[in-house]
Amino acid sequence: MRTRTVLGAVAGLVVAAAVVAVAVPVVRHSDAFTTTIRTAPDTPVPPEATTLPASVRQLWTAPTGAATAPVEGPSVIETGADRVAGLDPTTGRERWSYQRGNATLCDATRQDGVVLALFAKSHGCRDLVALDAATGKRRWYRTVELTTSARLTSSTGTAVVTGGGQMIAVDTGGGLNRWTYSTSGCTLDPAVVGGDAVATVSRCAGGQRRLVVHSPTGDKAPWVGPLPPGSDPHVLTADGRVVVLTGSMLSTYSVAEDKNGKIVASPAGDVLDDRLAGSGTPAAVVDDDFLVVWTGETATGVDLRTPAVRWRAPATGPPALGDDHQVLLAGPDGFTLQPLATGRPVTRVAAGTAVPDRAGLSRIGGLIVAAGGGRIVAYG
Repeated sequence: MRTRTVLGAVAGLVVAAAVVAVAVPVVRHSDAFTTTIRTAPDTPVPPEATTLPASVRQLWTAPTGAATAPVEGPSVIETGADRVAGLDPTTGRERWSYQRGNATLCDATRQDGVVLALFAKSHGCRDLVALDAATGKRRWYRTVELTTSARLTSSTGTAVVTGGGQMIAVDTGGGLNRWTYSTSGCTLDPAVVGGDAVATVSRCAGGQRRLVVHSPTGDKAPWVGPLPPGSDPHVLTADGRVVVLTGSMLSTYSVAEDKNGKIVASPAGDVLDDRLAGSGTPAAVVDDDFLVVWTGETATGVDLRTPAVRWRAPATGPPALGDDHQVLLAGPDGFTLQPLATGRPVTRVAAGTAVPDRAGLSRIGGLIVAAGGGRIVAYG
């Protein structure tokens, strides 16, 4: 593992210290002086996908600050108060790390072979860096014009920083701005980024709620529409269509562009079903016309063509969608794999130890990796 602290020209620091002693504390607390990057010496190959066994045991565990799907490329991504790191999925050994001694980690996401990490110093979550998920090498670095706390979300090609009443969309490949959006007197939920749209809920004074739908890449004004006042709506997905869950009401919106290239959302149907109600913030995955939403205690399958609820199953955390178009769920006794359309398990995997509650899940090779409750656990 190669380690380097980004110090700038050390000789220059020594001269500066000798000539102007008062300048040393400023340099010592600079980004360059306090950033430590440890990169992997080579680029590992992700293990080949295999079928899951009938039972798994805990292989290793590590602390983390995230509760989202933790795998990108060949690495399991670990987060801490001021750092992100890439771990070997089989052993849990650290392959690379990026640490900011003068900043705290606001949020991180993974996309397109990179890990995007957002850091804050004294004036909000402003420092955004992209790291190669395999090696930890820095791809790019930039600042974003925010003075608040913020969240970071992404989909193919686009990452969105949401803080206060602002969204800033950037290209994951190079960090350049795609667009910015701001609203006065309102707070935006963390953006849900999809291939067809970026959607969020705007929460305004007096209980007003609005749905904001923006193009992922186009720099034109978004579509904004009303939501039931005083409600607690959550955007579930923006892939193919925008789906919003409000209590036990699921609402779908079709997304298109008008003749001027501006995005337009149109109501496309509702389903009212008590099986959709839950506690906490819901999470969902979608595959074509089928959606699975986790409501805090159960996973519920919805056919979006009708729309209608098709099935329900116990789940201790949010679903994960695999390359085989099956959904992975964690339950009290282990894991299940099942088609989104039917919800009938085709694979059951017993776990020797309990899966952390509300854990994000990933599959890599023949392993299942869960992140939640302050730790990562690898099962195999």
